Amino acid sequence: MSTPLPAPIDHSARYLQHLQACGFQAKPASAWDARAAQSSWKRRHDDYSEAFLARLALSGVATVLDVGCGPGLLSLPIAAQVSHVHALDYSTGMLDGLRAAITRKGVSNITPWALSWTDDWHDVPRCDLAIASRSLMVPDLEAALHKLDAHARQRACITFATGPRAGVPELAELLGRDWVPMPDHRYPINMLLDMGRAPRVNYLPESVRDLAQDANDLVIQVEKMFGNLDKRDQAAIRGWHATSPQHRLSMAPTCRWAMIDWETGTK
Repeated sequence: MSTPLPAPIDHSARYLQHLQACGFQAKPASAWDARAAQSSWKRRHDDYSEAFLARLALSGVATVLDVGCGPGLLSLPIAAQVSHVHALDYSTGMLDGLRAAITRKGVSNITPWALSWTDDWHDVPRCDLAIASRSLMVPDLEAALHKLDAHARQRACITFATGPRAGVPELAELLGRDWVPMPDHRYPINMLLDMGRAPRVNYLPESVRDLAQDANDLVIQVEKMFGNLDKRDQAAIRGWHATSPQHRLSMAPTCRWAMIDWETGTK
């Protein structure tokens, strides 16, 4: 008697279940508006942007769609190498930053679009390459991947977290807190395979720990992640901090980003 095949895995349903298990709540545009106003925001992302751009192949690419463009950390340098960039974001604050940079630098080949993943993109032109850099932690990941794929004539490229920032699992264990990590890059890879695509995976350099973080800052950061800390919890965190220079949180929200690209075949 032959063994029956297992039922197909519904990766989209599993992803949504995972989001619910870790208490995910999508950030409203206002949260990104507030972050755009922080003068230190751009500086904290320079290393990531350089690593992404160094691995982004633009040969034969004339037009680029940048979804979740923010203040243009990628759109601006990409615009210097292609004919036109269409930059999408749902945060007014982020787009204001992009427009200010366009004016300041005298850039004429970037078109900003105030749109979210769930808005109608009918008026947005299809481009040779579509990218979504760190902008895909959304409730309906499968729909977002299909939308990006449909707007790319040649290729699409995304980045997705491979795991939590360094230090978080150790701190959860130290405090005895229940903690579920956010979904990682295996979900979009499997969804793309289900779509008939052949995703290629590269990995950006691992985020460094914030060695300058003092014990007080660490306690504040941990409280933001795990909720109220009593005196015993705070003492445990301070003790962990004092044990080793490596007992700090990483500077980025993930220890490493997976860069995933694929041919769309939608010419």
